[in-house]
Amino acid sequence: MPASVGWHVLQVVPGQEQSMAERAASLVGPELLSACSPLSYQLLKKQQGTWRLVAEVMFPGYVFLATGDIDAVRERLKLSTSFARLLGAGDAIFSLMPEEADFVSEFGGADHVVGMSEGVIEDGRTVVRSGPLRGREGLIRKIDRHKRVAYLDVGLLDQVRVRVGLEITRKT
Repeated sequence: MPASVGWHVLQVVPGQEQSMAERAASLVGPELLSACSPLSYQLLKKQQGTWRLVAEVMFPGYVFLATGDIDAVRERLKLSTSFARLLGAGDAIFSLMPEEADFVSEFGGADHVVGMSEGVIEDGRTVVRSGPLRGREGLIRKIDRHKRVAYLDVGLLDQVRVRVGLEITRKT
């Protein structure tokens, strides 16, 4: 991604993240947006006695977008009749910090979905064997083995903890 492209956050009605991302992308156009999507994560949920892989929004009410011309994006978004506003103060629009932008662009991958990770606990230490958490064990603050999720401290959008899917297959 070019250095001139910045990541920004669009606040939308919670529960409408995907539809608003699609609406914003069609309204603004691919010539201005290189990415426009909510960040989601996969986890295993038990439904009717069967474990199923489902996706949930990691930051409810927010869509991440990457653009080189945020002012043009703002003007085109004004044409929308739905609630969607760029985070900022006054006329200034906030950009994500470089480490936050890296988290959004790299952790979720090209499809902006954080996949399910798999790991073990050896001698009280978590070792992630596969998935997006591999090599990022330092972000894990808590593991709920029953729900098959890990809680991460990322400090993005005033959310201290976020959930991602993590199955622990063995504990020694």
